[in-house]
Amino acid sequence: MTCLLGWSIQGLAQNEIVGQWYNEEKSSIITVTKNQKGTYSGRITWLEDNTNSDGTSPRRDEYNPEESLQKRLLKELIILTDLKYNKEDKQWQNGLIYDPENGKTYECYCEMNEDGTLYFKGYILGITWLGRSTTWTRVE
Repeated sequence: MTCLLGWSIQGLAQNEIVGQWYNEEKSSIITVTKNQKGTYSGRITWLEDNTNSDGTSPRRDEYNPEESLQKRLLKELIILTDLKYNKEDKQWQNGLIYDPENGKTYECYCEMNEDGTLYFKGYILGITWLGRSTTWTRVE
């Protein structure tokens, strides 16, 4: 019984990332899901402002450095991929996060803060201090 309870609690801990999250500015909602490989991904499912910098709509991935990708719609765009839960570190690690505001993709990890927010650290070249961080808030 104790083993089952421990396994269930562990399963809950690793899946607590699943759900809808506001980005730090609360300008978009990212829906995080767990896929069949056991990794987590996130898709933009709501945008406060669905207008491009030139006034056209719907909003597209206009800041992507690859010209062929600049026509992609931001709504429904997958911006978080391949996160895997590490129970020892109590973190989701080895993922990638895309920032549509600058068109850059970062390696990332995230962890749940005590207040229930989700802290992300995006970094480059495998160096965690070389990057930026953001905090997401669960949609209630």
